[in-house]
Amino acid sequence: MPVSEKQKGYSRKWDKDNMRTIATRVRSNIADDFKKYCEEKGTSCTSEVKRLIEAALEEWYKEKAEREKQGK
Repeated sequence: MPVSEKQKGYSRKWDKDNMRTIATRVRSNIADDFKKYCEEKGTSCTSEVKRLIEAALEEWYKEKAEREKQGK
């Protein structure tokens, strides 16, 4: 069943309020190698970047909580 225009509007508003785009530029050889890496893993570049960001933040949150426990 096709999505109504009203539903598309709700989705656009939700995305505007809750999502952000992170963009970066890298050298061509790095981008090409990363694309090959993702293909070999059977994932998309976007999914892999999201996974890496989430893993980095998880580690950062743990470190932050540990520092707060120590009162620093």
